[in-house]
Amino acid sequence: MILLAVSASLAFNLVVQFGLGVRELTDKKAAPLPFLQAGVLFVSVWLLWAVFTYVLIPFLSIFFCYILFFPFCSIACIGLEKLADRLQQKIFPKMEAAKVFSPLSAYGGITLLSFILTIHIAGTFLEAFVVSLSFAGGMLFSILILNEIRKKASMEAVPAFLQGKPLMLISMGFLSLIFTTSAVLLFNALTGR
Repeated sequence: MILLAVSASLAFNLVVQFGLGVRELTDKKAAPLPFLQAGVLFVSVWLLWAVFTYVLIPFLSIFFCYILFFPFCSIACIGLEKLADRLQQKIFPKMEAAKVFSPLSAYGGITLLSFILTIHIAGTFLEAFVVSLSFAGGMLFSILILNEIRKKASMEAVPAFLQGKPLMLISMGFLSLIFTTSAVLLFNALTGR
């Protein structure tokens, strides 16, 4: 279980490497931590894993299921975000939820990639739960790190050609390298290799 949590949260570097959701994270201002969207990511990946693993894949060909991944991820993100917005307005009417990603694009593809990896990694409900939770935590952790880099860059002398998006893209690349190295080291330590 620990191995799954470490692997899934550190595998979030794939999202950073492939640039999914980069547009939302490369603005000059700090991105708010989207706790509501992280919750929607967690629930949607976990529920979609259950639907595809136990309902659709046994009855449809795997190729046809792959075609359905993105539409189902997008619909899940839109529906669960609307439901979460309504619940949040009833419980905390004056509080505004931070939103960084668009649910129409399945959070810039983050939900899609998290779901595909969960389908391939998880075998049971508990494993899918841990992996989904780790992806949501990895998303929040990455945004937190990028916000700190953005804050530090505003206080330091950064060359003009690196300010803004170039600095964030380079930071995402380094973050990806760090996550990949950490994943390999922790995986080797946990498996005893």
